[in-house]
Amino acid sequence: MSDPVVVVPAIAASVEDRSAFLRRAAMWTLAGLVITAVSSVISMALVVPAVARGGSIAILVVIYGSFLLSQTVARRMVYGNAKVGGFVLGTAVQGVAVGFLLLFTLAASGVADGLKVIGYALALTLTASLAMVLYVSIDRRDFSVLRAGLSMLFIPMLLLMVLQLVFPIDGPLGIAITAIFVAVSVGSMLWKLNQLMHVMPTTMAIEGGYEISLGIIVLFWNILSLLSRLRRR
Repeated sequence: MSDPVVVVPAIAASVEDRSAFLRRAAMWTLAGLVITAVSSVISMALVVPAVARGGSIAILVVIYGSFLLSQTVARRMVYGNAKVGGFVLGTAVQGVAVGFLLLFTLAASGVADGLKVIGYALALTLTASLAMVLYVSIDRRDFSVLRAGLSMLFIPMLLLMVLQLVFPIDGPLGIAITAIFVAVSVGSMLWKLNQLMHVMPTTMAIEGGYEISLGIIVLFWNILSLLSRLRRR
């Protein structure tokens, strides 16, 4: 009879094992973002024009369906036995949803200005993510209260995120709501990074990379939405 596998959090593993785990998780995160980026370009060229013919309801169904698929079916696959398949599926369908946001941004601001806004959003997302990595890496933090709040806010936030894309709330109220979404996204990323660096075992690099990938995409979505609203004022 074989000995049971002892699950040790990354923080309790040796320096070599922990470093190797974080490198693997970072590579999976990068892979997830690349898949999402490629999928978003394909979505802009093929999916969005086809779905847009069906009107606002069709757009909502596709975007909500993409987010739901990545957060439920694909996540269960990643945490189950079809890890790579779930990872590719989840990050790819996220890209389908992001394609709508990118094309709507270009249409609302013009190609030149739209590309600038997208570039600013990418830079801010990268900067914020790196800052959060540094913050969380200093020490393990207690985000239990934050986690409870995120659990209650996640579904309403997701619903409003997509509704705001199709039926935007303009003016100061729309900006305020989107700014709250950015703050919630930052809180979610902090919690996920803390889990990755201090709680997850070294055997869960794919799961960790998947969670961070989705967190970065949601943060990018909300930062881009906020910048687009500020740009239109």
